[in-house]
Amino acid sequence: MNLKPIFVLIIIVSLILQLRNCEYGAEHQVKFGDFDPKYKNAHLTAVSAQELLGNKEYSEALRYYEMAREEMEHPNVRADKGEDIYINYGFVMNDIGVIHLSWALYGKEMNTDISHIDLNEINEDELVKAREALNESIDFYKRWYEHNEDDYERFAKAIAESYANLGTALKYSGEQEKALEAFRLSLLRNPDNKTAERALEMLDISPTPYIEAGEEEEKRHKKLPI
Repeated sequence: MNLKPIFVLIIIVSLILQLRNCEYGAEHQVKFGDFDPKYKNAHLTAVSAQELLGNKEYSEALRYYEMAREEMEHPNVRADKGEDIYINYGFVMNDIGVIHLSWALYGKEMNTDISHIDLNEINEDELVKAREALNESIDFYKRWYEHNEDDYERFAKAIAESYANLGTALKYSGEQEKALEAFRLSLLRNPDNKTAERALEMLDISPTPYIEAGEEEEKRHKKLPI
């Protein structure tokens, strides 16, 4: 693979920004008032995980995310089935994927002062974990949207973020065609996703057709005024 240095810098910046401030993270999971009490423990654990991310305590954050995941997969909660308004499972899996992806590229010491990524030093095991978590996040969002088709904007922005992250993971896994498809799908769902847009530009691929397709998709899902 021949990655341009500027593309690498963009990946560094975008991943670290996500770890510090996940716009569609756990604290945004409640949209309509109070959530069902059965989600309380999972919700609080996920919020704690995100706070740990903000404090750069990545290993501890991952531990809390895994705890939140286990609670959401409990038979009495079943938040991983995507059937109701609780969308936090997708956020948790995305953030788990981002942590593993960051570790794959920078090591667990998170040395983000580097100006390039040594392709020979990428941790393949962490890269596999990242892809698995991000794919699970995407699959969850799709299942969730089947039961929440009135909330396209929330679905689109969330899944676009995971597609952009997956594209990065695929790129560093040597699967360029799959990476390009992930970036395309990211812009199809959210034409404002800058990670996907810049990734395509740095690969000498114009994002404009994909952005325009995303804008048309947005128009299609906008509700007509009553």
